[in-house]
Amino acid sequence: MSSSAISSELAENSGTLVHPSTAWKILDDVPPIAVLGSGGGLRAMVALMGTLSEMKTQNLLDSILYLCGVSGSTWCMSALYKDKDWSSQVEKREEEMVETLTTGTVTFRNKWKRALESVDDENCSLTDIWAGIIVHDIVKKEDKQHLSSYTGKSMVNPYPIYAAVDKWRLDNKEQHDKGVWFEITCHEAGYPGYGAFVETSVFGSRFHAGEITEWKEEMDMLYLQGLCGSAIGDMRENIIDIIEWITHHIFSGSEVSKDITSSSQKGDRCGCMHCTKILLLFDLQKAFYCDEDCKPILQKIMATQEGEEYRQLKKTHKTWDLQKKEEQKICITEMILLLFNGKMCKLLMKLLHLMMNWTWGTKFNFLYQFPNTESRLPSDLVQDEKIYLVDAGLSINCAYPLVLRPERQVQLILSFDFSAGDPFKTVQKAAEYCKKNSIPFPDIPAVSEKEKACPSDCYIYRGKNTPTVMHFPLFNKVNCGDAEEIKAARSTFHTNKMSYSKEEIQALLAASKSNVRKNQDIIIAEIKSTVESVRKKKLK
Repeated sequence: MSSSAISSELAENSGTLVHPSTAWKILDDVPPIAVLGSGGGLRAMVALMGTLSEMKTQNLLDSILYLCGVSGSTWCMSALYKDKDWSSQVEKREEEMVETLTTGTVTFRNKWKRALESVDDENCSLTDIWAGIIVHDIVKKEDKQHLSSYTGKSMVNPYPIYAAVDKWRLDNKEQHDKGVWFEITCHEAGYPGYGAFVETSVFGSRFHAGEITEWKEEMDMLYLQGLCGSAIGDMRENIIDIIEWITHHIFSGSEVSKDITSSSQKGDRCGCMHCTKILLLFDLQKAFYCDEDCKPILQKIMATQEGEEYRQLKKTHKTWDLQKKEEQKICITEMILLLFNGKMCKLLMKLLHLMMNWTWGTKFNFLYQFPNTESRLPSDLVQDEKIYLVDAGLSINCAYPLVLRPERQVQLILSFDFSAGDPFKTVQKAAEYCKKNSIPFPDIPAVSEKEKACPSDCYIYRGKNTPTVMHFPLFNKVNCGDAEEIKAARSTFHTNKMSYSKEEIQALLAASKSNVRKNQDIIIAEIKSTVESVRKKKLK
């Protein structure tokens, strides 16, 4: 069953679910061309800005129909699309981004105010904390606009497509299962692999059998930035980063202590904050996920207790080595409740729970109990009331599956790869995905370790009846030099680096612009070739 057929049935059964459509009617003789920006944290945000800026300078940007990003690239996209005419004044937007990233400030109080407001939401997840505090701190702006509000704006810019993946399906299904990928545009949000979409304006509301039972306000752009850029590494790397960030920033400085202990809306001091216990619990979580010895920390926690609390902790301490990993995890979760007994500030209590269960991107499932008489949707997808979305970079760090939807008919893909490490991993994984799901895609030849360490600035992959893919590694022998210089550049702009100096930003912009400028003629030739190919097919 084709994805469009599934979507058609969904549309027939509900006035809310919509058929997946492209943004504009595409002329038969104008081939859809897509630009892909990979993930890569702040590096990707800045590099995509440089790429788009140079495409405008070289008169290439007007040829692009779709702009699709993953992770850090979506941070750049969301910053641009606030301006309905950004593609006509990219240089100005670039200057603004540089200024914001280098001189912009975000107060501690404003960051945590948002997090405190989200804690009572039943769908509060680590994405709320990540977006409100960490992403907010990186991009230096809080954008409260809604993506669906862009539908009424002039369509002079490439059509934006934001990527995420379903965490449960990614963890429990085959990696290239078609149901892993989730896309969000200003018109619709949903699973392209199943042709199942809902209007973006109501995505996040509670559904039952295709009808809204409880309306929820649409997520804003800062949350979307957090959702799409919610995991810059694997779980272990992220949880350690978050714990270290929290213990460094929350429990240091008088301003921090004053703000975080203000738990009521009136700003009254909580008075029940036991910082020592909280820090020990964060240390315990960190040791647990690093497979370190937890018993010394348990001993310290016991030293802060007395009475019944002490007896229960002592029992846990004695049997710790006999417990399985999952049992230890449950013990830590129960310990959070035991030590604070409802007296701890809501936010930190919630945060500790969310980290133990590693809960990201919680949203109500718009397919919950949807009529599925012909089993066209997976049973688990209609049975679960909630879905959990995370950074698409955990699957493929470039959103090929989204631009390769049959409805989009993309003929030429310009893939700008800002990944760390192997610069060919995204395109190779895309080829694996397409093979698994019978999607036309060119063969990607094996690449030597030497080539990975010192790639060129442009690769072209063609196939019979497939889109043409132009692949641009960010750091390469053209804009950097030899393998050692490329290694140094990758080290300087590593993914977990959350701020750059103005000089570093300018260097990164220059590198990304070079990849466009020095390949301008090749890009134009491929565009012309694609146009000619479409015209020939039309004449047959």
